[in-house]
Amino acid sequence: MVALITSILVTALMVAGFMWYGKRRPADRPTTWGEAMLGAAYVFMMMLLVFGIVPDRWIRLTDNEWGWSVERFLVTEGQFMTSPITFPPMRIDLKKVSDTVVVIEHLAALVGIPLLSKWWQRRDKAQLIAEATSDYGRPLIKGN
Repeated sequence: MVALITSILVTALMVAGFMWYGKRRPADRPTTWGEAMLGAAYVFMMMLLVFGIVPDRWIRLTDNEWGWSVERFLVTEGQFMTSPITFPPMRIDLKKVSDTVVVIEHLAALVGIPLLSKWWQRRDKAQLIAEATSDYGRPLIKGN
């Protein structure tokens, strides 16, 4: 449990650091070779955490500590026989629930990573719009 929480916290701190640096860095400054290599290693580590370590820690937690396996069921046939709604006969074991959580986490990451990339690419436009002023120091307003 500690390993899962630690990996999630490290991932969240890395994303927060990514955004903090993106807001702090001037958008018009060219990227050096060293910055590009450090940034690539940083993004690689974030992806390793998101797609490798966090799902692995979750599966190990559910398999080893909580004992979720194909023998333990969340839903079985005839479980809801007294309810007025009829359910089809099905079995959902806890291993499938654990794997579904991993798939949902991967889908969230596959949506979040392009959104972070889009934010990084467009951060200079937001800074330039906020800093546009006239010769007299007044903010410029775009006409219709």
